[in-house]
Amino acid sequence: MIKAIVIIVLVVGAVVGGLLTLRNSGRAGMPDDEVLQRAAKRAREQAAAEEKEDGTAPK
Repeated sequence: MIKAIVIIVLVVGAVVGGLLTLRNSGRAGMPDDEVLQRAAKRAREQAAAEEKEDGTAPK
């Protein structure tokens, strides 16, 4: 009986620990808003340069 309780506690602890890790690392791979804004500005500038070069509107 004691072994079953110990196993249940360990499993519950592992599940809770895994969920907390996922919760805390949800945005770990996302860059800052400033980086995203710079990338969007660069994309607009490149599209404008291509439009000027080709003489066509961007798609």
